[in-house]
Amino acid sequence: MSVFGVKAMALNMLAEWRRAMETPQPRSGQVQANRSWHKPPSGWVKINVDAACTLGQGVIGVSCVVRDDAGHFVRARSNVMRGSFHPRVAEALSLKEALYWTKEWRTSKFIFESNAKLLVEAVQGTRGTSYFDTIAENCSELLKHFDEVLLVFNHRSANQVARVLARAACSMSGLQEWISTAPDLIACNLAFDDI
Repeated sequence: MSVFGVKAMALNMLAEWRRAMETPQPRSGQVQANRSWHKPPSGWVKINVDAACTLGQGVIGVSCVVRDDAGHFVRARSNVMRGSFHPRVAEALSLKEALYWTKEWRTSKFIFESNAKLLVEAVQGTRGTSYFDTIAENCSELLKHFDEVLLVFNHRSANQVARVLARAACSMSGLQEWISTAPDLIACNLAFDDI
């Protein structure tokens, strides 16, 4: 397992432990609530990434949303890409876009969070020779440009802000970027995560 894999596994275990300490355990017969977004540790920023595929339209939307250790919106970016891609390839392209966008910042410690478990595993482990594997390998190489970085998996329910933005990107004209002020279409999701 790579250094990134060990770090990500340790961070996931820490996050699970924290959630277990904060969330009351369900009684027998109760369904456990969906998992929610959590602020990154002090001094870190969290970047949620996602992709949305539109069947039959030949486009995908990719997005990333950046929040600081207080949970405040920092910036976001979305883009629409032409082509019919398998969902896992779309997720990989979304991560790759986010890594390219943020690699020059070098001002913070970064946690990239994706709800695509296969992607996180492929970036952190061994890969094959498919197009998806090639993008995952490229993402792994891009991660080396960061001083302190983690790539972690989290459930879809903890990634709603990026998901909403990725879906909206499919109907946008191209690259969109927001700095300091979040777009209205994700404001409700940001407020919900802040509760």
